[in-house]
Amino acid sequence: MNKTTAIPNYEECVKYALEMKGYKGDTFKDTDLRVFERRTANPGTVFTALRKGGIVIPVVNASLLGEYKVGETATVVIRANQITDMVDLYVPKSNDIQTFPISAFVEAWEAMGGLCTTAFPVDVKTYNPKLIDLGHVQLPEGFDELREAIAENAHDMWAIERQSEGWTFGLKRDDSKLETPDMVPYAQLPESEKQYDRLMAEDTLKLLIALGYKIEKG
Repeated sequence: MNKTTAIPNYEECVKYALEMKGYKGDTFKDTDLRVFERRTANPGTVFTALRKGGIVIPVVNASLLGEYKVGETATVVIRANQITDMVDLYVPKSNDIQTFPISAFVEAWEAMGGLCTTAFPVDVKTYNPKLIDLGHVQLPEGFDELREAIAENAHDMWAIERQSEGWTFGLKRDDSKLETPDMVPYAQLPESEKQYDRLMAEDTLKLLIALGYKIEKG
């Protein structure tokens, strides 16, 4: 996790989470956990990961939670209750667990771009996708417009699919009511959600270049 390791308190949170789950070692490299980095401040990610016994380490702006006068910091989600709409977080500086409204947590999480690490036990039955290494690929100048068009189209495809399942707009995500705040035009999405679509679009363009294709505007 190249980018998250530079986050304040990140390594401390990893150590705490591993100990909490009963794993030996201080880092993810000491375990056989499958580790993922996400960039979307979606509470559904937290609920799903916790239900599956996963570790969730989001990066938040702690000052928005009223904790202390620091911005960026890692934390560990201990519990998240959709009924009470509260979340329990491990607070590294005070070394304790504190409870916050989920809305406040998401706001603080979204302020840091929705960055989050999740980790899950290895399951031999679990599909383990392998991505083509695109780290060496650089997009030429002038591709921002194309990337944005692909990102917007991807969001529209997602919205149409969700609408076909009965999803509608809601001020906060509610799986039981099939409501989500993301059911809006791409231009009205928060930057954290746009970034998720942009990363997908950018990787698609990089993949085409890596495979030897040329992209020209006709």
